[in-house]
Amino acid sequence: MGSKKLSTPSVEPLLKSRVLPRFSFRFLFAITFACALVGAMVQAAYGGFVLAISLLVLFGSVLAFFVVGFLFFLVLWIMAAVRPRDDVAEPGSPFADGQLPPQILPPTDPSI
Repeated sequence: MGSKKLSTPSVEPLLKSRVLPRFSFRFLFAITFACALVGAMVQAAYGGFVLAISLLVLFGSVLAFFVVGFLFFLVLWIMAAVRPRDDVAEPGSPFADGQLPPQILPPTDPSI
């Protein structure tokens, strides 16, 4: 009697989860370390340490700059999505036929 090998794997195969992202321990430790540094700066700022206050103001300003830029982009993106796109070249435009517009003064020879 021959031994029949089972086709069922002993371990379930790893499937890519689309619900939960995968983070490495190195990434999580880096995030934890960054949060600990910010917490230490906040604690030092409450203690009156001037350098900690200035660094927190710097980080807050940089964060506010990017948040305001993102909000401007979001508003413009929504406005562009709501407004239907018109034809790029308007009929009265001198560039509508793919040629340069007529010049008022003729070009001069630069060698003269």
